[in-house]
Order: sequence, then structure tokens, then C-alpha cells
Amino acid sequence: MKFIIFFFGAGIILLSVAIMFDINYFNYGRPIPYSQLQKIKFSDFRALKKPGMTLYGVKEFAFIKTSRSIHNLNNGDIEITTYFHPSRSYVFSNNIRDMDLLTHELYHFHISEYCTRLLRKEILENSNNISNNMIIRLNKKYYEFENEMQLKYDEDTYHSYVMREQKKWEIEIDSLVQSLAAFSDPFIPVRSKK
Repeated sequence: MKFIIFFFGAGIILLSVAIMFDINYFNYGRPIPYSQLQKIKFSDFRALKKPGMTLYGVKEFAFIKTSRSIHNLNNGDIEITTYFHPSRSYVFSNNIRDMDLLTHELYHFHISEYCTRLLRKEILENSNNISNNMIIRLNKKYYEFENEMQLKYDEDTYHSYVMREQKKWEIEIDSLVQSLAAFSDPFIPVRSKK
């Protein structure tokens, strides 16, 4: 019986530690919507450093966590918002908190918003025939597209180390986001079919 209690207790402790390395509850920061992008700085990257984690053997790097939230509103409309998660985003070394790296990480957030705007656009274009299942399928489609784009961005820029490629991506992403400025409002007026 003591053996079981010991392993149960040890399991809870290990699970707690694992959770803390996913979301920093000690220094929690609420998710920040894309509309507040200009306010984000490296001090907002609050996640805990994961032991032994490197990027191609390099210990000095940053990681930004973004997500998309979809809410069906009481009046039948939909709200779709892109968020930055401070307590799940991190910088692995205080001495690399420079503007170039922050810019690189924030362009990941721009890519997330671009894909959210594509989703809003497609939902609006299909608002007469939209259903919850269709929204789920479209959201999955744009998450897959976003993941591919995020990987290509990091690959081409080598995680911000190739400045020429970084600047090319910044121009491209700015253009893509601006091309969908009409879909920047998180609120979509639709009357979805259940």
C-alpha cells in the first residue's frame, strides 16, 4: 500500500512539473489578442525554460505560442480571434532579447493572424450555408496551412539568423495580412445552421 501511495504521489509531482513547463502558472500572463500586437515585448514571454531543450544544438532561442479561438455568439454570429500566449512563450537566454529576434517571433503571430483572416473570409463567403461542422473543417484546413507556412518561414530565415530572408518574409507577410484587412474584425455576422 505504501508503494502505491509513493508512486501515486511521485506521479502527481511529475505531472505537476510537466504542466508547469507547458504553462507557467507562477508568472501567468493572459492571452493577448492580435489587436494588441504593438504592446508585446520580450518581458511578456513568461514560460519556463525547458531543461535540455535546444534548437539545432543552440541554447539561445525564443519560441512564441499562438492560437485561434472560435466562439459562437448567442445571436448566431461568430467571433474568431488570434491570441499570443505569454505563459507558453519563452526566451531561452536573457542576453538574446534583441529586437531582431522579437520581430522574428512576432511575425509568427502575423502568420497566425493571416490564416485566421483567411478563415474569416471563407466563413463570410459561405455564410448562407455555414454549419458548425464546416467551421471545424475550415479551421483544421487553415491550421494545417498555417503550420506549413510557419515551418517554411523558420526554415527560410533559419529562425531569424538569415537577415536577408527575414526581411523578404516580413514584406511578404505584411502584404498578405494587409490584403485581408477587410477581415481583421474578429466578429463575423452569420446565422449558422446547427
